[in-house]
Amino acid sequence: MLNLIKLEMQKYKLKGTILGGVIAILIFMGSLIAVNYDEPLKSYKEAYLLTNSASFIFIIFASVLLSQFIINEYKNKTVTVLFMYPLSRKKLLTAKMSIVVLFTFVFSLLSRVVIFTGFYIFNQFAQIVDEELTNSMLVNYGAGFLSGAVMTSCISLVPLYFGMRKYSASATIVSAVILMAVLNIGSGTEFTLNSIVYIPAALAVTGVLVALLTLRNVEGKDVL
Repeated sequence: MLNLIKLEMQKYKLKGTILGGVIAILIFMGSLIAVNYDEPLKSYKEAYLLTNSASFIFIIFASVLLSQFIINEYKNKTVTVLFMYPLSRKKLLTAKMSIVVLFTFVFSLLSRVVIFTGFYIFNQFAQIVDEELTNSMLVNYGAGFLSGAVMTSCISLVPLYFGMRKYSASATIVSAVILMAVLNIGSGTEFTLNSIVYIPAALAVTGVLVALLTLRNVEGKDVL
């Protein structure tokens, strides 16, 4: 499986996507700091909530990777050649989806940590939030960042369902944009849909089910 993942990563050069992810993190960190000039945050919890909302941009990054790794392969019939190799179709698709999930997890977690840390450093000079960041807060936020990244990586598979229906890359990406927008409803407040843990958890389970359904159908489905 690891060899398949390595081969897929070599086949699809990810340098541009990784660079785009890094730029997105820096832009969001700058935006969070800039927001404080007009509407200063009142607590680190607000920064934490905004940081979580920003990380959902990587659902869109994931949809682009899904389109490149899977949807376009089916649409252009190139997956037929891959399926001629003495490899399990399930293993091949699992390797492709694993790359997407891993990318989303890493950058979702990294974005949360980097953006929140950047805001904390900025606040040490600007003194916008008059609150001490305690060890218990760090533990709670860290656990939230980790669990949030896991759920985001699973949610990133949901657009695969829409893309596989007609092998449409645009449907994959549009569904990801809608998904991100829905999760960010109420962004900047304590009552975002994302803050209702059952909603992202349910979507995460849905993403896992979409992946399992795709893998179940791949062996018997003729791509020609």
